Amino acid sequence: MEKRVAVNHEEDKPEIIIKDKLNKVSKVDNSLLNGDFTNFSKGWTAFDLDWWNVIETQVIDQYTSTIKIPIDKVKELFSSSRRHGSLKQFARATNDTFSKFLASQVRIERQEGNRTIYVNTNIFDQSYIDDKDLTFVVQVKKSALPYFNDISNWTRFALEQATSLHSTYSKRLFMYLKQWRTVGKRTFSRDEFTKKLDIPKTYQPGNIDQRIIKPALEDLAPYFFNLNVTKNYGKGKRGRKLIGYTFTWKPEGKSTKDVGRSKILDETTHMYSILHNPNLSLKSKFRAVDRYRNLKLGTTQKYYEEQHPNSYFIDPEDTKRSPRSMLHRADLEGLQAYTTDTLINLCIFYERLNKEGELKADDMADLVVIEKRLFDQHVKNIEKYPADAYEPEKRTIAGSLINNLDVKDHLKDYKSDSIVGEIRRYIEQEFAEFKQGQDNRPGIHDLD
Repeated sequence: MEKRVAVNHEEDKPEIIIKDKLNKVSKVDNSLLNGDFTNFSKGWTAFDLDWWNVIETQVIDQYTSTIKIPIDKVKELFSSSRRHGSLKQFARATNDTFSKFLASQVRIERQEGNRTIYVNTNIFDQSYIDDKDLTFVVQVKKSALPYFNDISNWTRFALEQATSLHSTYSKRLFMYLKQWRTVGKRTFSRDEFTKKLDIPKTYQPGNIDQRIIKPALEDLAPYFFNLNVTKNYGKGKRGRKLIGYTFTWKPEGKSTKDVGRSKILDETTHMYSILHNPNLSLKSKFRAVDRYRNLKLGTTQKYYEEQHPNSYFIDPEDTKRSPRSMLHRADLEGLQAYTTDTLINLCIFYERLNKEGELKADDMADLVVIEKRLFDQHVKNIEKYPADAYEPEKRTIAGSLINNLDVKDHLKDYKSDSIVGEIRRYIEQEFAEFKQGQDNRPGIHDLD
């Protein structure tokens, strides 16, 4: 919810937008990201980059220069990857960050008739923090507003994903790769890569590999399917010479959502992206899981070595159930609030993993629960709508059961236990179907 009020400044009385809730999707002007951003953001910390994305996301398409944000909302967003002390400590750190932002400058070209006007301007006029109610107010310079409104060419990404990354290099690379999200390929010259990621000039290729690229690939693995990097070489005076890097991944669909899906579906797809990346070693996959779940590096590998996990999703931090599983981390009771479409998408995803032979005993038990919840939701919808007005989705086990058992005509007669039994039978029958039964992992008969 947003409220617009006038700020009590006698000189211009600018309109102010109060952000009760943070916008979740960033939309960055590509001309800014490819141009001045590289220069004015040199030396910024991970904290600074996160705040930049927060402010940019809230100002975009607002057509006003002044935004007021509750600091606790931002701290909550940042806490997914780092701790920042008390709210007042966080506010002081924020004030230090904006002392850097106020020096940020951009160049703007403006057409006036047959003339081109070249403008050099700061992005922000001022910022201030109210120590009593801990709100943050930032005022964008009016001359810089074109970078935030009526943008014709932009890069879009989920704010929560950007803030969850752990290093400045990962955060910068994330933005530049997202520019090519639907293409699945981005090539940098060596000089361009060093400049855009703000890499020290003293770093040699070996340093860049170990300190920047390898950790970044682990950090970004949840958000770019099959992410990989290839080094490009050319002729040098003494043999071949490194001239650049090419990053590749599976292109995203243009209609792919950045936000708005269920937390469980997001976590399962992100874990799938990590564990199915053929370009990561097993150790790097474990480290990628640690980074994604904000665990100490080595935690997942140690857990895996000590006791083979009973879940494909490998969760050493789950204390709600032993053996551990993905869905009990997110609380299975939350399924009651999920829409039919969300349940369908979750079932389709889990069923695919089951057919690939990837699910383990606990995951199969979770799939039974999801399918039963979807089955019940289908029954409610059939009862709610007139005859033949509702057709269950047939791509899931629950939807197939509705049609095969002719539940529409016997809603009052179907027994919950028998439905659960049928769901379990389907899951067992479909396990490792894509691998033609060659996988030796536990089957559904091991759930009891």
